[in-house]
Amino acid sequence: MKTEKAARMVRYLLAGGAITAGVLLSLRGAPVLGGPIGLMGLGMLTQAMRRGAGAASGEQSPPPQSPSGRMTIDEAFEVLGLDRTATEDEVMAAHRRLMKKLHPDTGEGSPALARQVQEAREIALGYLRMR
Repeated sequence: MKTEKAARMVRYLLAGGAITAGVLLSLRGAPVLGGPIGLMGLGMLTQAMRRGAGAASGEQSPPPQSPSGRMTIDEAFEVLGLDRTATEDEVMAAHRRLMKKLHPDTGEGSPALARQVQEAREIALGYLRMR
């Protein structure tokens, strides 16, 4: 979460710097150069604000959950990329592979995705042990 806040702050600072540079260049007699730089800064600021609101965060959003709040068995196997005929070893291997990729410490994942993969593993193993 700290990384996301830092990245958002950097985006705001870069956008503000581009806007400031564009205005200063325009006021100092170079509107041909200052105009596009200022407009680029406004675009960067708009994009940073959208990312901050979550509209274009670039993160993968988890699939919708069932009305009960827990994912179904089919959803669990889909998250793991397996079918219902998978073995416990295959479930564990898929879980390990996904956690290496989606763990929050890797920079690609998020806590929400890691929790979803963990829940999928628990549901899939529970199903396999019951059959």
